[in-house]
Amino acid sequence: MAFASNAVLAKSRAVYGRRLTKEDYMRLSSMKTVADVCEYLKKTPRYERSLSDANPRTMHRGRLEELLKRAVYDVFESFHIFDYSNCKSYFKFIVARLEIEQIISAVSAVLSKSSDFYIATLPTFITKNSRVDLPSIASAENIANAAEILKKTPYCTGKKLKEMLSEAALTGFLSIPDFESALYSEYYLRLLRSIESEFHGREKKEFKTAVLKTIDMENVVTFCRMARFSGQTSKENRASLIPFKYRLSADEIEELSKEKSVEKIALYLEKKGCHGTNTETIELLTESISFKNLEKTIRLSQSPAVVYFALTQSLSIELKNIKTLTEGVRYGLNGGDILKMLVL
Repeated sequence: MAFASNAVLAKSRAVYGRRLTKEDYMRLSSMKTVADVCEYLKKTPRYERSLSDANPRTMHRGRLEELLKRAVYDVFESFHIFDYSNCKSYFKFIVARLEIEQIISAVSAVLSKSSDFYIATLPTFITKNSRVDLPSIASAENIANAAEILKKTPYCTGKKLKEMLSEAALTGFLSIPDFESALYSEYYLRLLRSIESEFHGREKKEFKTAVLKTIDMENVVTFCRMARFSGQTSKENRASLIPFKYRLSADEIEELSKEKSVEKIALYLEKKGCHGTNTETIELLTESISFKNLEKTIRLSQSPAVVYFALTQSLSIELKNIKTLTEGVRYGLNGGDILKMLVL
């Protein structure tokens, strides 16, 4: 296989096999404190190693989330032991995704004047491995200064990003949604180019399909959010879409954004082959659709690259679930209400 040995395929499925189950989530949702959540997670196959030294009684939500993120990052790092020949660049895209998330958080910290808090909570494992000086970005006096730093990072080399940051350096204004969209557009462009050059035949087609399905769902959420909250024109909202698609065109996504009922949006997407289970919000619907696709891919695909990609995406969804769950427990929400906010 072009991507790696069968060991990558086997390891990916083994890691996925240790995921939290619906039964785990049901039990976790009934917990009364974050300490209880930590105690339970320590006993699961998924997190027992990463939380082995954690003291649940002194554990606060932020620290627990950091340890869980570290656990996921360690999973990504563990795949580096394999011989993946000329496909080493793909593994770099996993770290790149983490870095982009942190760049957005750092810029947001500048805008909200919460740099000290951001730097204090920045995971050590990210700063040790990042090619970006995240503390410097977050410590910038203003957006204009942050933009000057960002222009020198490896993630802001595309034409649109360069123009956006040059304007921000002059005006001191940067739209976070537009910046986020531009960053992810550039990310996916590089990822798809990597797939195009490093993979062949059926594997390449399957890998591109997996990525494009993810982009479809991200675009639906982006447009629906902006249509409801940004106050921008449809043309401006379209400019924020990632410029790649699988089955959903910009016209279709714009029409979906006009529909107020998530259930009706779910019915339309089902006709397009996108099956989701959670219709509480548009975010949960699209994530549940992605989750179903990922589960199927991990079970059936024979491509180590595609299965590994699906694994990384599913781990991200699991982290979001735990974060939502711990917040719900912390604020004393009913277990049934917490479960409605999870992707299962």
